[in-house]
Amino acid sequence: MHNDPDDNKYADCALVANADHLVSEDRHFSILRDIEFPRLSVIRIDEFLDWCRT
Repeated sequence: MHNDPDDNKYADCALVANADHLVSEDRHFSILRDIEFPRLSVIRIDEFLDWCRT
C-alpha cells in the first residue's frame, strides 16, 4: 500500500492465509476496500465482534 508500506505485510499475510477478513482500526487499510483483485475484506473490530455474534 502506497499510503503506509509497513502495513503491506499484514495485508500479504491475510491474502496468503485466505483469511475471511482483515480486522483493523488502521485507516490505511481502507484503500483495500476499493481494490477488486485480490479481494480482501477489511473490517473494524466492532464489525468483527458483531459478525462473531451472529
